[in-house]
Amino acid sequence: MTILSDRRLLFASAIVAAGFFSSKIFGLLREILIARAFGTRGELDAFFAATQFSDLLFAVIAGGALASVFIPVFSGYLVRDPSDSLRMPSTALSPSTPLSPSTPLRVRGWEFASAIVTDVFLVVAFFSALAMSFAPQIVENFLAPGFAPAQRALTADILRLVLIATMIFSVSGIFTAILHAHNHFILPALAPTLYNLGIIAGAVLFAPHFGILGLAYGVVAGSAAHLLIQIPGLMRHHARFIPTLGLRLTATRDLLGLLGPRIVTMLVVRVTWIAMTNLASRLGEGSVSALSYAYSLWQFPESLIGTAIALAVFPRLSARAAENDRAGLRALYRIALVSILGLAIPATLATIIFARPLVSLLFERGAFGGGSTDLVATVLQFYALAIAGESLLELTARIFYAQRDARTPMFVAIGAMIIRVALMVGWRAWGAPGLALAYAVGVMIEGGALALAQSRAFETHGKAR
Repeated sequence: MTILSDRRLLFASAIVAAGFFSSKIFGLLREILIARAFGTRGELDAFFAATQFSDLLFAVIAGGALASVFIPVFSGYLVRDPSDSLRMPSTALSPSTPLSPSTPLRVRGWEFASAIVTDVFLVVAFFSALAMSFAPQIVENFLAPGFAPAQRALTADILRLVLIATMIFSVSGIFTAILHAHNHFILPALAPTLYNLGIIAGAVLFAPHFGILGLAYGVVAGSAAHLLIQIPGLMRHHARFIPTLGLRLTATRDLLGLLGPRIVTMLVVRVTWIAMTNLASRLGEGSVSALSYAYSLWQFPESLIGTAIALAVFPRLSARAAENDRAGLRALYRIALVSILGLAIPATLATIIFARPLVSLLFERGAFGGGSTDLVATVLQFYALAIAGESLLELTARIFYAQRDARTPMFVAIGAMIIRVALMVGWRAWGAPGLALAYAVGVMIEGGALALAQSRAFETHGKAR
């Protein structure tokens, strides 16, 4: 890898990290305001449970599942046709005008992206409408069976609202992937901050009038802001939308071949969270909220370290793989791996040591009293073990997706889910902290297994040469 590439990776990582830092700062402010208003009461449990299901739908169909396989396929157009100044001919803007094989690759790339946006939105809208119709049944039989009847009804009402945000995110998430493929990170990095500002508005402006439903209104407003902020970036890269469906495109069929295993992987991850919520709903009031508060805290360092570096390096890993540059791929991966572990391990130790004063400083006010602090701090200490594991997983999963291998992460994720759920069931007697520890152990096993598999793959390729 050249010094220039190192500097570009450092700059891209810094941009993503700055965006995550801003988002997490406002995310902490959001949690502080929510804690002051609702503490760890049952209505907040209902809100967090509802958002777990909407997050499941988004993540499986249009979130991390799609982005991880969209970028390698879309990058294929950019690698073979690297000119950012190439504009789409006016004739290609008409949906009635088919694109021929002689059409410039970048133009065909925008046709592919347009098809994915259309297809994903239609699929998410269909399943969201279905979930809205059966929201009470979803809550009672799947999401939170341990809630009281009134709390289940409230959860269903919240679920119907936040599913609107899911439909918006189905488009916004693809916009983010398109910009990342162009190594454009600034606007996607700002988008989560605007999303958090929307929820803050919900807590400050809407909640006094609508109660916990005000937070759901804030989620919808934030999702709209998340989408709108990215549109100028698309315009900068001369994005064009061609109304079309994707099944007739070869690139879409390639993407679907990768998407199947990736969807299974994301579904496995989200089922783990649903299982955790299900078990926590049986552990007493405040357990679901305590897990959510602690999650937001340990995700702060993990996002700044693991997610930021992995997101910044992913388009470059995909480009190296598309060019079949195995040496460059290996060097880039190792630089990112050492950087992540060198930062994540100290962050894990610091979070464990300073868990209680951190929770007390941030949340202990209003409805959030000393008992809530003790519970959340204990959960955070066990969750903190996931900082290093999750950071490692962010990178090791992406190195496989960059090489268009979605099956290996899928099989590893299935094995890790079985371990996590078994540990949750076994350790639920320890309450919410036991569930947090089970998650942390599972994610460390998953990240470590993928790192070992990739190391062996590099060694095998080196010997073959």
